[in-house]
Amino acid sequence: MALRRWDPFNEMNAIRDQLNRMWDVIRPAWRENNTPRVDMHETENEIVAVAELPGVQSKDEIEVNVSKEALSIKGEIKRSYEANEDNFLHSERFYGTFSRTLPLPVDVKPEEAKAEYKDGLLTIRIPKSEQARQKHSYRVPIQ
Repeated sequence: MALRRWDPFNEMNAIRDQLNRMWDVIRPAWRENNTPRVDMHETENEIVAVAELPGVQSKDEIEVNVSKEALSIKGEIKRSYEANEDNFLHSERFYGTFSRTLPLPVDVKPEEAKAEYKDGLLTIRIPKSEQARQKHSYRVPIQ
């Protein structure tokens, strides 16, 4: 087993991850209309995020940024028709800008990320780094 140098930032990242998980439990009641819903899962080689973006007409209205720490999705939903706000009797649909930033649970290769927008769903695939692909836990035999 190789020795690893202690890095205080690893502990700070662990605390940040715990706080983010706590907010994921609390936030749904407070979530604003302009926050897209996102599912994120992990495969052996990549992180896959799928965001619901109903009403976005074109991929040109979406911006995706990936860093080693986070995934950010920004965009705008425009009305597909002309309307005067003063004439509305009832309006429930959201129009305007939206954004969402999610922390990434493992080291990734942001420069190799790919995104596809189809039928109101944005799918983002972010390859894991070689280090993240390796197992972090090993079973230790008891003698």
